[in-house]
Amino acid sequence: MSVLRILFVVIFTSVCSAQAVVGDDLLIDDFESDSYGEWSITGDAFGAQPAPGTLANQMPVSGFRGQGLINTFVGGDATTGTATSPPFTIGRRHLAFLIGGGARQDSVGIELLVDGKSVRAATGAESEELQWSSWDVGEFAGRRARVRIYDRATGGWGHLLVDHLVQTDDPPKRFDLEYQLSKYRQSADYLREPLRPQYHFSPEINWMNDPNGLVFHDGEYHLFYQYNPAGNSWGHMSWGHAVSADLTHWEHLPLAIPEADGIMAFSGCCVVDHHNSSGFGRGDQPAMVAIYTGHGHGKQVQNLAYSNDNGRTWTKYAGNPVLDIDNPDFRDPKVFWHEATDRWVMVVSLAKEKVVVFYASKDLKDWSELSRFGPAGVAQKSNWECPDLFELPVEGGGGKSLWVLEVDMGSGSVAGGSGGEYFVGHFDGTRFTATQDAKWVDFGRDFYAPVSWSDIPQSDGRRIWIGWFNNWQTCLVPTSPWRSCMSVPRTLSLRKTPGRDDLGRDDSGEYVLVQRPVKELQRLRVHSRSIQTHAATWPPVAVTKPGELTDRVFELETTLKPGTARSVGLRIRTGDDEFTEVGYDREPGAVYVDRRKSGNVAFHQAFAGRHEAPVRVLDGEVSLRLLVDRSSIEVFINDGEAVISDRIFPSGQKPTIEVFAGDESAQVTATTLHVLSSIWHPSVN
Repeated sequence: MSVLRILFVVIFTSVCSAQAVVGDDLLIDDFESDSYGEWSITGDAFGAQPAPGTLANQMPVSGFRGQGLINTFVGGDATTGTATSPPFTIGRRHLAFLIGGGARQDSVGIELLVDGKSVRAATGAESEELQWSSWDVGEFAGRRARVRIYDRATGGWGHLLVDHLVQTDDPPKRFDLEYQLSKYRQSADYLREPLRPQYHFSPEINWMNDPNGLVFHDGEYHLFYQYNPAGNSWGHMSWGHAVSADLTHWEHLPLAIPEADGIMAFSGCCVVDHHNSSGFGRGDQPAMVAIYTGHGHGKQVQNLAYSNDNGRTWTKYAGNPVLDIDNPDFRDPKVFWHEATDRWVMVVSLAKEKVVVFYASKDLKDWSELSRFGPAGVAQKSNWECPDLFELPVEGGGGKSLWVLEVDMGSGSVAGGSGGEYFVGHFDGTRFTATQDAKWVDFGRDFYAPVSWSDIPQSDGRRIWIGWFNNWQTCLVPTSPWRSCMSVPRTLSLRKTPGRDDLGRDDSGEYVLVQRPVKELQRLRVHSRSIQTHAATWPPVAVTKPGELTDRVFELETTLKPGTARSVGLRIRTGDDEFTEVGYDREPGAVYVDRRKSGNVAFHQAFAGRHEAPVRVLDGEVSLRLLVDRSSIEVFINDGEAVISDRIFPSGQKPTIEVFAGDESAQVTATTLHVLSSIWHPSVN
């Protein structure tokens, strides 16, 4: 053994022996006090004391321990500063910490200072979820050191999150997805948790958000989605993957397109390149091509990946990016083949500018700009993203069709928080022209970033989409080990509603988007019966038998006749003072979902609420179709003319259905209850 190694062993051993127990972790700081103590603070990014978690105008922060952490989002991303710890002696082999926030190490980060010099550094991964990281500091055993946290950034992701600085001989390991999945699949709770949706798609574990890359190919519906393989909140965005033969039963597949080299795989689309325009195909077998946003290194670009084995493995195109305008908010491409112009068309978002841009390409690799649309629609939105453009038939229109452009906003939507709006008009292969004002896609709080399937066979002919069943404002819903689910797939069409022009003629109505659950869901019905409701009264009266519903997994079709009453409707009761109410209210002329007493509403101050959809009363009636799952409700009004989609988190699993009305003139009639089977465990129900 060399003299230097003997010296290291002596120093390291003597330092460790000075502690109460050799090998015990040595806490540097957990930021649980009401001040920074002996830390030296400069600038204005750190505030006067550790942060209590999420700060104003910040996405939800998670993954920290206890009640406090360092969060340099004080005042937003524009603030800057440093925090330097008091000196300590390095007495363990590793220095570990929880870290999140921005990823540009030149502007935000944490570093270890020994003799005043930076010898180790780390930064976040553009995620508000803190993850464990550690440095091997054995070579500095016995030396005095400090930790410095710095924030020199003033733009997007210009903040850092740090918690629980500790010296340890056994550093925490980062999340191992395959190991965690293996453990979870062997557990008794596998896809059975009390709040786990039983006929809505959800990931096995971890965080999910926007649907991506929806495509039908070789008998399979592919569902890709934004996925965090490292935890249960937003971060490390990659493409998760599932397939289905019937849009109902889903098979979870391995990660498709992972985060790599500091670039996340943000939202995008997938097409089947039938003409092999890209050259990625093999022989007469067309390739599946994913067009997605690469997010990292301060900008967003459009990338390609392709698969020659039905999406099971993917190869990233060596020539990426295929579209780069050096912009940090340029994302979410949706691409389709436009027959009339014999080329690919892309619609993609300049999110902060609230503009969508149309591009064209012959080969998916070289793109040229065609036109732009916007800003348009709702003025108060914070951004515009996740666009989709498609042609839809008009019901009863004798073959007439129009184009629909759908775009989503992160805040400012009709029920608060995030949501989507759509425009009806014309697309000539170059430019989209709206012919009427924007309308809301969904009147609930929990339907975001819907995207439609590509390549559905002409023999089917449907336009089908699916949306993220969540809201960015309240996205950290109280579920574990997974978070978020999708809506049911919905079939789309257009319907012209009656109206009058300036001359009183009945031909000036507007077109509305009609959404209906796909017909395949009816195969889940295992038991159906008519419910005799008669006249509804107040207080609410139960119309199901005690214990008839053993789970919150059912569908209800009913008709409301308001008469002269102020309100009429039903309650899904899950406890003595716990229920979700769905009804018609004459005063606003709306159907509503009231979830203020639906169960756990306290996890976020904006969650509880009542959400209304303006509706037409047709021949004195309003028809409803309710899809209720363990933690969700979707209400389709007047055969899909309006929809309210809301998450709910009841404590009781055996619901009772009640009806009510403001007076005897109102009725709840033509009610049919369908008990549904689980797509994960068909024996349920």
